Amino acid sequence: MADRLGEIMKKTLLAIETGKEEIFHIAETSRTETQRLTQELAQLRMDISETIKKVDQLHKLDRKMRQHLMEVSRDFKSYSEKEMIESYENAKETQVQLQLYEAKEYQIRARRDEIERSLRQMMVTIERAENLMSQISLAINLLQSGINEMTQDQNLEKQQEVALRIIMAQEEERRRVAREIHDGPAQNLANIVLRLEITEKLLELDPKQAKIELQDLKTLVRSNLQDIRRIIFDLRPMALDDLGIIPSLRRYMDNFQSTYKIECEFIVQGREKRLLPAMEVAIFRLIQEAMTNVAKHAHSEKVKIELSFEEDITIARIIDFGQGFDFNAVLENPGEHFGLIGMKERVEMFSGQFSIISPTGVGTTIELSIPYKKEENLE
Repeated sequence: MADRLGEIMKKTLLAIETGKEEIFHIAETSRTETQRLTQELAQLRMDISETIKKVDQLHKLDRKMRQHLMEVSRDFKSYSEKEMIESYENAKETQVQLQLYEAKEYQIRARRDEIERSLRQMMVTIERAENLMSQISLAINLLQSGINEMTQDQNLEKQQEVALRIIMAQEEERRRVAREIHDGPAQNLANIVLRLEITEKLLELDPKQAKIELQDLKTLVRSNLQDIRRIIFDLRPMALDDLGIIPSLRRYMDNFQSTYKIECEFIVQGREKRLLPAMEVAIFRLIQEAMTNVAKHAHSEKVKIELSFEEDITIARIIDFGQGFDFNAVLENPGEHFGLIGMKERVEMFSGQFSIISPTGVGTTIELSIPYKKEENLE
């Protein structure tokens, strides 16, 4: 029976992985189509602008031709037959041109509106595909975990619960990084490509404006590079390996203060120690998660971070001066505060202590303490 169930789970896993590839293909196709439509939309907007100018010119010319035709009709004795015919034909030709350009303007506007609707639908499709891929990834991980447990003949409920929480945390982190890249560098790069194509056309029509556009693009590229470096730093601060946790935290707080306009005060107490890499990463991530919560929920203008190196323990405190919240209610119903639960579990994995003091309207103090063995001290 177990073998049969294992075989079914493997086939199910294969089918889900195939479906995930199809969804990924749909998302990538939608992104490509979105980029194409965005380029077409930019061109249409330029065409609309030029057509509107032409229609305005033809309206003025039409009024002039009509006025001249009325003068010819009133004083026809003063004009030759040839002049009268020419005046009529010019007025008629102007009317025809005006009607043609008005029809062109209507068609371009209709196409523009259609593309804008398609772009909105594409964005919804991409978002749904990304969410679905995340859910499928979670399902795949769960199935793989289940298959491994059956293979190893393990069926411990606690291990399954911890594994599920780890998987959910990993998927949430992947979604966060994907959203950050999609909303930041990916969008900016698509915009840069589009504006470069427009600048190519401007080089022939208006070199001066093209030069201004290139200067703006240079600024945008530099800003995009800063965003990419920040994302890389958030994923794995390279300074953490080379210099340790203090320089890494100082750099993170500089970025945090610049991004969220929240004043950061960093206090180090005791003699700094180089901890085991896993502990340094854990402390950095815990402080990072706490700071993210401050930015999202605290409504505080300042945050204070204290890091204390004691004889056999490292203590970190993150103190904000915002609105506070009921932590007991969060424990009973985590909802969107899964990050706090994850912080508590991560601290407990290192045999540490985690506490939150958060009186409503006063602010929040998060304290975590992680012990280390003497042989682990890397001074």
